[in-house]
Amino acid sequence: MLERQIKPEGGVVYCDLGKLCPEAGQIIDCSMTLAGVLPERRVALAAELMDGDTCLGARLFTIPPHHEGAAADLRLTGLRFYLPQGADHPLTLRADAHYVDRNERCLLPEP
Repeated sequence: MLERQIKPEGGVVYCDLGKLCPEAGQIIDCSMTLAGVLPERRVALAAELMDGDTCLGARLFTIPPHHEGAAADLRLTGLRFYLPQGADHPLTLRADAHYVDRNERCLLPEP
């Protein structure tokens, strides 16, 4: 891992991190299915990689609406987490999803 401290002072700040060898670390690649997603509604999804009570990483997504005539299962792939040193003990993957839209409309009063 490379790390540098920078002090933003306005304008453009340039920082060369140096060389990094991509051999270390570990990738955790996840997939899941959102079941029974209603049509024309976006879904907010949060996925977290936990080590006990410590969050090692979080991914937040807004899933665009589908246009099927009824509820549909949506398969999500490619949710990836990077562990710089790898892990030698079990970790926990956690996900939660909620609708962003409720298809409500606010009609403006006529003048």
